[in-house]
Amino acid sequence: MTIKKVNVDNHDYTYSSYVVAGDFIFTSIRSGDGSTLKEQANNSIKSLDALLRIEELSLDDIVKMTVTFKKGENFGEVKEVFRKHFKNGYPARNTIIVDEFLSEEILFQIEAIAYKPNKIVK
Repeated sequence: MTIKKVNVDNHDYTYSSYVVAGDFIFTSIRSGDGSTLKEQANNSIKSLDALLRIEELSLDDIVKMTVTFKKGENFGEVKEVFRKHFKNGYPARNTIIVDEFLSEEILFQIEAIAYKPNKIVK
């Protein structure tokens, strides 16, 4: 199995944007712009989709996600966003609530594991 670590847009952060390991892609966190939880969730998922498309994958290829949102926010607002983006079924998901993020403006973050045998660009 080959492992490829890719730095797309994480500037000076000490992690890869994503890692390709065999037929799997493991993404790092994606945070979206916006002033509301719904806006940030929508933009984070769009950012995640753009990252996967680099390796010719899509949101449909996600098998597991971890979603983190700020305590006190209404996660029910995010359900509409997930329905919009995941029309072919939902991946397995872990949802975590935190008191705060590293940046005060962040309300929502997402990371994912995608699977696509024999399709990932080497």
